[in-house]
Amino acid sequence: MPEAHDLTDAWLVEATRQLAEPPDDIARLIASISAGLTRVRRPARALATDDQRIKVSDAIIKQLIAIRTRRGLGRLVVFVSVDGTGDAVTGLRVGLIARYADDLIGLSDRVRDIVDDILVDTLGVDASAEARRNIAVRWQDVYTREWLRG
Repeated sequence: MPEAHDLTDAWLVEATRQLAEPPDDIARLIASISAGLTRVRRPARALATDDQRIKVSDAIIKQLIAIRTRRGLGRLVVFVSVDGTGDAVTGLRVGLIARYADDLIGLSDRVRDIVDDILVDTLGVDASAEARRNIAVRWQDVYTREWLRG
């Protein structure tokens, strides 16, 4: 089963990369951050849902966040961390690339709304309740690569 997760992860990463081409500065930053992503071998984590018969892979949640954020806000997600132990999710951390003159607080709220919707759709209202209260959004400056809070 781990090989199937690796192939799925690699396919999802490649599909996300093909959505649209970012500007040159952003493309260089993404390349430096994600150079080894297709070589990463880690087992996906199965997460609990409101239906005890169903588990959802954390890799799917991460990709949904990347795709919906890109489509909804036109922003690139450079990382998503699903926090918690076992099959429980207690929070999420999302990192994106900032642009000058961005309203980081407003955009962060929109990212949180996207993540909230994804968690409800995939895990359910009860299984995602704690995680939806703990969504942290961080922004990386394109030029300095410093992390900013939004």
